[in-house]
Amino acid sequence: MGSFTVAGARVWPISPDWSNGVQETLAWLTDVLQANASGNTQHRGLRIAPRRRLAFELLAGGQERRTADMLLAGYGGAWLLPIWPDGQRLVGTLASGIDIVPCATAGFDFVVGGQALIVDAVNAWEVVNIAAIAAGYLALTDPTLTAHGPIARLYPLRRARVQDGAEERLRSDDVGRRSITFDLIEPCDWPELASPTLYLGHPVMDMPPEESDDPTASTSRLIELVDYDAALPLAHDLAGRGLRTQRMAYKLFGRAEHTWLRSLLYTLHGRRVPIWIPSYAADLLPAATLAGGSTSLSIEWAGYTLFGKNQPNRKDVRIELLDGTVYYRRIDNAVEAGATETLTLSASLSGSAIAAGAIRRISFMALSTLASDEVEIDHITDQDGVATVTLGWQAVVPDV
Repeated sequence: MGSFTVAGARVWPISPDWSNGVQETLAWLTDVLQANASGNTQHRGLRIAPRRRLAFELLAGGQERRTADMLLAGYGGAWLLPIWPDGQRLVGTLASGIDIVPCATAGFDFVVGGQALIVDAVNAWEVVNIAAIAAGYLALTDPTLTAHGPIARLYPLRRARVQDGAEERLRSDDVGRRSITFDLIEPCDWPELASPTLYLGHPVMDMPPEESDDPTASTSRLIELVDYDAALPLAHDLAGRGLRTQRMAYKLFGRAEHTWLRSLLYTLHGRRVPIWIPSYAADLLPAATLAGGSTSLSIEWAGYTLFGKNQPNRKDVRIELLDGTVYYRRIDNAVEAGATETLTLSASLSGSAIAAGAIRRISFMALSTLASDEVEIDHITDQDGVATVTLGWQAVVPDV
């Protein structure tokens, strides 16, 4: 067993009750200024790295319950908190005196110069210092002090402080449940997306939402209401533009998708960086075959020429074919043609003809930022399994 005090912090060795998952929150801070006359916005990030916290429930009995109660009652300083969604079993038995720990490292929250926890039981564990990270192993600054069996698990460690109010509900005289939240007190960096899908210089959200939780959307305007009570109120549409707000849920399967989403969030920096958000709805319905090399797209009449033409965030579309091919195009012009409308696209889709029935859907794209600087990821299992996240999107006036 290692010392509970390591580098001025205490180790928290008691794992969560995974029946309710682990909730991870990332919180950036963005200063947003909006011009009433145009709706244009300026976004300035005020934090280099997001604040981060982990919240989970403990369902502890026997020795674990007594240890948790003793730790919380006896100490109020910094903790070394295992990053629970990044846990993994050791590859076989790890002998003492070893300075290499075979393990998976891609997509895990290990940091050179940081620490990791090898835990066999609540009172049998060891903190190791990470000298280098490679594909398939961690190199340690010092060899391990004890041997660890095949049931041992390995976790990255981060310094954290527990919030007050971790109230316990006793289920019996020896079993208790409590909700506990840790605020991480060290910067948590993560790589941004290396090669995002780009359209007109901005990234595109090319992961469709999980539609078991119905996506929502609304349009808001910068309305100033003048009301002196005596007469009818007078409303001024200051910018003359409608800005779309969307809310979508996403389900992540496996570490690759978890890693991609986290990199996306670090790319967006909260509300600072805009991204194209497709509605993933059938906003326009093709009405005829699109000739090869043509930029003219015939659609069922939808009032686009009257109300959508040249409107911000109504000029750019995502066109998805049944075979999975996706095109991003701008609508340069639109004219009515009886029961149909003819759109002029910024470029042709293909040198070959595309039948109307081969187009799965045409969705508008709104250049948007996150609607909030705070994002919560609900880890249903560890990151090799499943997590969910719900993101709100606020459209901005496109700068292209």
